[in-house]
Amino acid sequence: MEGQGTASGPGRHADVASVMAMVAAAVSVPGGLPADDSGGSQAPEERLRAIAGSLAQAGNRSASAGSKYEPRGRALVFRPWPARSLHVVGDSPLAAEFRRLLTAGAVPGWDLHPVPAGRTPLNVLAGPLHRLSGSVRFYNLLEREGFAFVEEVAATPDGCLLELRNSGMKFIAAVRQVLADRGSGGAQATAGGQALGDPGRDPVGPAVPGGLPAEAARALQVVAAWAVAEHGAQALGDLLTLVPGVKDLPPDVASSWDRVRQLALRPLAGTGLADGDLAHMARDLLAGIEERRRLILTSRTFAPGPRTYDSLAAELGVSRERIRQLETSALQQLGYAAGDDRYRPLRWRAASAAQPGNVAIASIPGAPPWMDRMLTWLAGKTSPADG
Repeated sequence: MEGQGTASGPGRHADVASVMAMVAAAVSVPGGLPADDSGGSQAPEERLRAIAGSLAQAGNRSASAGSKYEPRGRALVFRPWPARSLHVVGDSPLAAEFRRLLTAGAVPGWDLHPVPAGRTPLNVLAGPLHRLSGSVRFYNLLEREGFAFVEEVAATPDGCLLELRNSGMKFIAAVRQVLADRGSGGAQATAGGQALGDPGRDPVGPAVPGGLPAEAARALQVVAAWAVAEHGAQALGDLLTLVPGVKDLPPDVASSWDRVRQLALRPLAGTGLADGDLAHMARDLLAGIEERRRLILTSRTFAPGPRTYDSLAAELGVSRERIRQLETSALQQLGYAAGDDRYRPLRWRAASAAQPGNVAIASIPGAPPWMDRMLTWLAGKTSPADG
C-alpha cells in the first residue's frame, strides 16, 4: 500500500502475505496516493512519481510505499521542505531502487536528499537512547518506521522526524543528543563548508560558498596557532578576549589579526538577508500550512482586525469549535515549520523585536498585514539559544 504519512504496516499476527495484500488494496489511502492493488507489481518508478506528486502539495512531508510483505519491501520517503529533494529511508530493495531512480533523474525536478557517507547499523543507537531516555521506545520508533542506518537518521530534519507516529520534541531532542555524542551531527546542523582543522583536508584550500575565504582562513590559523602556543588558548572565545589585550603582537600575528577583523560578514553569514526577503520568507513559511488553517491564521490569529470564529465557520462550512481546533493545529504546525534553519532570520527578527525597551523595528518592506503579530507570536517560540 502506498499512502501519505508513516503509519506502521499491518499487524504482526497476520501470517498470510496474500491476505495482507488484499487488505492493503482495500484500505483507502490518505493524501491522494493510489492504493497498490496490483499485489506489488506496480513499477518502482510509478510509485516514486506518485509519492513525488503527493509531497509536492503544501504541508506534505512524508509518504510510504510498499510493505514488508512484498518482495521489494517497504520504503519511507520524506520531503525536507522547502527543498525539491526526497529523503529515502531504509535498506529494502524498494528503497534502494528509489534512490537509484532519483540519482538517475527519473523524476524530473526532484533530487535525492544528501546523506553522510557510511552505513553504521541503526542498532548502535539502541543503548545510548535507552540510557538517555530510560526506555526502548525511542529506538523502537526509528526501527519500526524502517530506518536502517545512523547516517540516514542524522540526515533527517526535525520537521520530518515529527511526522513519525508517536514522535515529539522529547524524542527529537534525545535523538539529536545521541547523534551529537557520537559526532554524527544532524540535519539541523549548519553545513557551510569545511571546518578548520578537519583532519586530512587542507584548512586553507579554496573557499566554498558561505565558507571562509582562503586568505582569511590562513590568517585565522596563524592567530590561533600563536594563541595556543603562547597563551594556552583553547577556544575562539579565548582568542577574542586575548588578542585585543596584547599590546605588542608579533608582526605576523598582528597583520593576520587585522585581516580577520576586516573580514566581511555578509558573504560569510549566507543567511543574512535584506528586509524585503523577510516578507517573502514569512509568506513562504505560511505557504506550508494547509489552506483552511492558513486562512484562519492570516484573517484572525495574526490579523490586525481579526475575523470572528462565527464568520470563519460560516465561510468554511464547519462549526465554531472546529475553527478553534484548526487554529490550534495551525499554530502547532507553524511552530514546527519555523524551527527549520531556513527561517532563522525570521526568528532572529522576532527575538530582536521582543527585547525589553527595544524601540519598534522599522517596518519591513512588502510585509503582509499579519506579519507583525506573527513575529510577536514567534518571539514566544524562540529559544534563547537560537541561531
